[in-house]
Order: sequence, then C-alpha cells, then structure tokens
Amino acid sequence: MMRGYTSNLRHLVSLLVLTGLSCYFYYFMEWLFFLSRPSMLSYLSFTDNLTLLFSAPLPLITITLPAVGILGLLSTLLASMKAVPKAVSNLARYAIPAIVLTGTAFLMLDNFSYTLFGIASHSASTFAFQAYYWIIIFLFFIYFIDKLAKANSTDGVIGKYCGSLLKLMLILLGLSSVSLVVSYNQPLSTELGVSTAAVSATPLRDKLPNIIFLGADGVNSSNMSIYGYQRVTTPFMDSIAHESLIYRNHWTNSSKTTGSIGALLTGKYPTRTKVIFRPDTFKGEDMFQHLPGILRGLGYYNIDITLRHYIDSEDLKMRNAFDYANHRQLNQQGSQLKHFFLLRWPTMVQFIEENGLRLYQRLAHLSGYTSMVNPRKQIHQGADAAPHLSDIGRIKQLKEQILQAPKPFFANVHLLGPHGSKFDYQEAIFTETKQQDEHWMVDHYDNAIYQWDAYSREIYQLLDELGELDNTLLVFSSDHGKGHSVNETLPLIIRYPNKEHTGTITQASQRVDIAPTVLSYLGVTPPQWMDGHSLLSRGNDFYPIFIVTSSMQQLTNAGDWKVAANLKPPFYSLGTISMAYCGILYSMDINDIHQPLLSQQRVHPKAATCPDVDLEPMLAYGMIVTHLKEMGYNTDQLNVELRLRQYSVRTE
Repeated sequence: MMRGYTSNLRHLVSLLVLTGLSCYFYYFMEWLFFLSRPSMLSYLSFTDNLTLLFSAPLPLITITLPAVGILGLLSTLLASMKAVPKAVSNLARYAIPAIVLTGTAFLMLDNFSYTLFGIASHSASTFAFQAYYWIIIFLFFIYFIDKLAKANSTDGVIGKYCGSLLKLMLILLGLSSVSLVVSYNQPLSTELGVSTAAVSATPLRDKLPNIIFLGADGVNSSNMSIYGYQRVTTPFMDSIAHESLIYRNHWTNSSKTTGSIGALLTGKYPTRTKVIFRPDTFKGEDMFQHLPGILRGLGYYNIDITLRHYIDSEDLKMRNAFDYANHRQLNQQGSQLKHFFLLRWPTMVQFIEENGLRLYQRLAHLSGYTSMVNPRKQIHQGADAAPHLSDIGRIKQLKEQILQAPKPFFANVHLLGPHGSKFDYQEAIFTETKQQDEHWMVDHYDNAIYQWDAYSREIYQLLDELGELDNTLLVFSSDHGKGHSVNETLPLIIRYPNKEHTGTITQASQRVDIAPTVLSYLGVTPPQWMDGHSLLSRGNDFYPIFIVTSSMQQLTNAGDWKVAANLKPPFYSLGTISMAYCGILYSMDINDIHQPLLSQQRVHPKAATCPDVDLEPMLAYGMIVTHLKEMGYNTDQLNVELRLRQYSVRTE
C-alpha cells in the first residue's frame, strides 16, 4: 500500500512539474515572438525584458497548479475504478498541461503559416475553413494528452528524470520570484487631479449635457464650404454655423490617428504620453489620466466607436475609460487582484493581457462569436468594407447608443470615409460615379467630406427629435490633414447646448485644447497634467503648438497590421517634430538623429497679435529641443546648433 501511495505521489509531483514547465514554455515562445517584432518589448531594457520573461508565467502557474492537483487526485480515484477507461483518467490528469501546450502550438503554427504563406486563423472566413482549424486544435490536444501520459509513465522521460525536472522547476520559480521583486514599482496613482464631486449644475442647464465627438479622418478645413471652399461640401454644417463656435486656425498634434486621438482624449501632447503610432500604448499614470476617466467620475456612460488596434481605447491601454467600445461592453471594474498587480507590475499585466488577447481573438473568430478583422484592411477597403465595419455601421452604433445608453453619455466617434487613398461614401455628389481609378482624387475626397456632413445631419436631427439637442455638446473635428499632412489647418466646430457660444475664432488652437475646453464648460477645472488650454477662457497670447510624425520606417506585422518599425532609443516611434508658431511651421526630422533635417514653412497668415519679426531659426529649433527635454526625451545626440551653422534651413 505504501508503494502505491509513493507511486501516486510521484505521479502527482511530476504532473505539477509538467504543468509548470508547460506554462514557462508558453510564455517563453510568446516572449520570443514579441521580441522578434515591434512590440511593447521594444521599449524595455535587456534587464526588464529578462525579468518579464520569468515573472509573466507566475499568475498562470498560480492558477493551474492547484487545479492540476485537484484533477490529479480525481484521476487517481478514477484509475482505481476498473470500470473507468484509462483514457478518461488520463484526460482528467493531463487536460490542463495539454491545453497550455495546445495553445502554444496553435499560436506557433499560426505565426509560421502566416509568415510563410500569408494564411492564418484570422483569415478563416468560411465554416469549412474554421472547422479545419478546430480539427487541428483537437488533434493537438489529443496528441499532447497521449505524449504527456507516455512521458509521465514509469519508463517515460519524465518518469526517469522527475528529480532533475523538479530541480529545474524550483530554479525557475526562484528566478521568477526574484524577477517579481526586482520589477516591483511603487503603486501608480489613479488620482485624476480634479474634484468631480464639487461639480454642480450651472444656471444655464439643470443637468450635465451629453457629449458627442463626431470626427472624420484626414479632413482639411480648406475642403469644407463652412471654411470658404468653393464647393458646397458641408451644407449641413453651413446651416448650423450661426449656432456654433468655429475655429479657423486649428491644428493637429500628430500626423497619425493613434497619436491624434490620444491627444484628443487626454489633453496631453503625444510627446508626453509617447503614444504616436502603434505599437505605442499608454503607460504608467497616463493609463488613468484622460477625459473619459474624469467624465465617468461625473456619472457619464462612455462610448467609443472607432477602430480596433489603432485607436480603440482598450487596445491603447486606456484604463477606466469607456463602458462600450466597438461592438462590445467593457468591464471597467475588473478584479481587485488584477488592479493590485496592474498598479505595481503594469508591464507584466500588459504582457499577459496581450498574450491572452492573441489567443482569445483567434478562438473567438474561429467559433464565430466575433470576427477578428484586420484594421489596416478595414481602413483601405473603402466601399468594400462590410456594412457593420464601415462608417454606416459606426453611425448605426451611435444611433443605437443615443437611444439606449444611460444619460448623460459621452461618445467618441471616428469615421474613416475621407481617410484615403481611396475614399468611402454612399452617394456620388461631385462625380458621375463612385469609380476611383487613381489614388487621392479630389472630387471623391470631397464626396467623402459631404458624406461626413450628411452623417452629422442625421445625428443632429435624431437628437432634435428626442429632445436632446439642447442638452448635447457636439464637437466636429478631424485628426490630421489629408494624407497625414501636418501643414494644413483642420476643422473644429463646436455646437454648445442652447447655442451658448457662437461665432468665429481665428486664434490658433490644437487637439489637446479640446478636452480642457469640455471640462471648463462642465464647470470642472482642467487638471494640471493636461497640456492643453481651455478655449473658453484663454487670452490672446500665442503659444507654440507641437506636432509629431511617426518614424519613416514602418512594417506590417503578423496579422497584416501596420506598426512603427524603428523603435530605438531615444525617440522610438517619433520621426519628425514640428512647431507651429504665428503662421510658420518649424520642423525637425530626427529619423537620423545624427543628422537632423531642419525646415520651415509659412502655413498661415500671421495674426495681428503676433510679433512683427519671425522667430530666429536658432531660437525656434531650440524651443523644439527644450520641449523634447521637458517631455523626457534624451536629446544629447541632437546637435541642432551645429546643424544650423553647417547647413542652411530649408524654406518651403
């Protein structure tokens, strides 16, 4: 009897070791995959990457080992029952390590098949193709059950070397424990720096208004009739011009939508958050410091209708931001345990989330629960996009949320019709057909802007019918200029409830000003961490506007999703930084940090309140370098002064 007890104990110990090593193997292969491409690991030092490798498996090990212990005891009980087939007891005993290894093999196969043949699980669009993948997954699972059972037998590899493998497991657990201690951070602060409890209704409104940001991608204000364009591309906006506050000198803070939406929602420069282009995500306290978080504190229900991967709030790691995002409800409460680890080991939690998401998205797609859509192709599909993934679907989502969402609500909506290089719209207004034989055709671009205007009319009319129009703050804007340009002014049109503020503003403004402006209107003092200024209370002083462009080197990673490729210190995804000041755009191209390219361009007539004399180039570029230093960049390798002396500044 003692011999049987010892044998069962040995099998249980070896089973626990097997499970632990399977968890380490899973995260090691994922760590290698992330390390081989632009990813969150690209921003970490060698030491941080190493500690992440050993600390990341701990949560999975902590969950699986007790479960395996219970199933191991159950399998021993089943094995003692002669009526129970051995295959059933083996299934109970080895199911968990087999699941871990199956997940590992599935992701490895997916990466391999996509790299070599351009085929992966996310491209399985038919039932037969999806069934094929499920058969592969099932065969993997059966294979690992069989192999683990044989390896853990008395004559098997694990049976022979159980002692050595146990020592290896203990060494790995020791390294993991040390890594967990070394990577510990002081808990992040989740304080928003505002007193939302003190906000009360103003005499002009007896309740907090709904807020809708209805933006469109890549729209130049110069192509909108409300800004003087010869074509009537915005008839609806023209009709409400007298009800709105129109900003005629509005600038982006990023040529990429990722950075621009980040600036819009946080009121922070992309140089501060380091969110410019994917795979950039919000980190540290930036994860919690944003407009949606403040609005949730006021009781708002937050809605995000945008695009996965590039600007989806959850994909960008905005915490406690939105309740609904792109066809899914978000659980912003989460577990207390996860929140505890997030505040102290944010990098580890993000890595675990990224790995879990990779597996979940593929399995959900294969099961038909949700589609794993390539966002880059979604942008460029234009009229070929599926209705629920097009602007038609986005407007439908918005209308549904307006009807169903709790009040007050905040909705951030980003339409892609004018993105280009071919444009998506429903009706040809300035062309005979929707056929686009060339890229960036102006007539079709104008059609797409007209469509944005038409969608805006639909939302305006729906709010009016519901009696919510004068209880809704409407903001119409764009993320960047046509073709990701930064030298064009953008639309910013704000329709306040009860037409409280109307007119035209010629003073320069920027994307980071929108969030503090909204807060000021609500009666909330903008927090100090916002870089923007409230446009309702600022004076006539001109201030520099900083604009970023991502690095030139980009690539398409697994899944055909475009990301920045040149993720090297000290600037990572930052390629060019510009400063708009009194009508001149000063630019510093730092794709080659040893030879920064300097240029300046008159992009707007000088305002009467600007100084008579333009900034000296030395002073202007010095202001850019100072800004980079203040944002935490190491500028030691940027010898701009020497560059100015050796080369003339290119004037455009």
